[in-house]
Amino acid sequence: MNPILPNIKYLHIVRGLAALLVVVFHAKYVFWVGGTVYNKEIGLHGFGGYALFAADMLSSCGKECVVVFFILSAFVIKHSFSGHHYTWTNFYKIRLIRIYWPFLCSMVLSIAMLVICIKYINPQIYTSSLREYNTRLSDAYNDLSIGQVVKTIFFIDKGEYAGFNYAYWSLGHELIFYILFPIYNKLNKYTTLLAAVIFATLFLITGWTIFYYQVFFAAGLLLYHYFFNHSKGAVIKNKTLYLVILAGFFVAVNVSNKMVSEKCSDMVTLIFSFFIFDYILYFIKKKNNLLMKLGDISYSLYLNHLPILLLTYSIITLYTGSLVFYSRIPYYSGVIIAVLLTIPLYMITEKPSVAYLKKLRK
Repeated sequence: MNPILPNIKYLHIVRGLAALLVVVFHAKYVFWVGGTVYNKEIGLHGFGGYALFAADMLSSCGKECVVVFFILSAFVIKHSFSGHHYTWTNFYKIRLIRIYWPFLCSMVLSIAMLVICIKYINPQIYTSSLREYNTRLSDAYNDLSIGQVVKTIFFIDKGEYAGFNYAYWSLGHELIFYILFPIYNKLNKYTTLLAAVIFATLFLITGWTIFYYQVFFAAGLLLYHYFFNHSKGAVIKNKTLYLVILAGFFVAVNVSNKMVSEKCSDMVTLIFSFFIFDYILYFIKKKNNLLMKLGDISYSLYLNHLPILLLTYSIITLYTGSLVFYSRIPYYSGVIIAVLLTIPLYMITEKPSVAYLKKLRK
């Protein structure tokens, strides 16, 4: 028996923590003035001020967390397919139900929240003269149409998505991976590496992100090949040292995002993912119920946090009279509310589909 098999389920923790970081990243965008304006207008005072500002900056890796989703998705799907030997018909049925039913429920919620928040709760948030968030919000409301809904259903990244749920950008790349998976599944480690090189080259030539993000799915498949065929133990044997190195990588992902470029940060994230997987597969021996539950709701949290944040934003701005905040309390509150309200949404929408898919797999 491969020694890492019992611990694969703990990779679920990575999905939950990554989804939570995406929520924090977007909550800052919705509520906060941003680090540059805050530093200029308020400034940093004392150790506490610097510590809080550092924490703000260490949640700048929202897109990089999605890169982790891509890598993890490829790894887990490869493992699941290898273990169950689905027919391709069942594979596509399972994947489409898994991705589309919670997404469609989320899209309905997002559209409803967009209309209710602007038309009924606080029309003042509908403005194009304040900052990027409100301008995009107004554009999404103006562009709401059947055509926009159809484009969103097919994950066509042109203009704002229906309901102003810009987290949907990643789902199209996930769907492309599903479509290509029969080809991916026939590749060995060398041809998978070649596929990654080809995708990277095509991106450099065309600039099309559909090629760029497939590199990370290919990377997830390569990690699967490594851990199941070559890995004999953790690359770093000392657990404490490993945690320090992981913390260093987390800082490096955020710093490279802010000081170098997103692409550089993505490459650091790719290396970081290898070490995260390695640590979890060899060192995590005990189930953490809270983090596993966070993993359970991670897809629902990712899909629904933006309409929940919009609802929270419209209510807070209505009662405070301010459309943007220097205080961190609104965006901290937004994160907490998004997580708490996702739980019943998960129970109503995603959990029944997961239960159905478990029966289908049998």
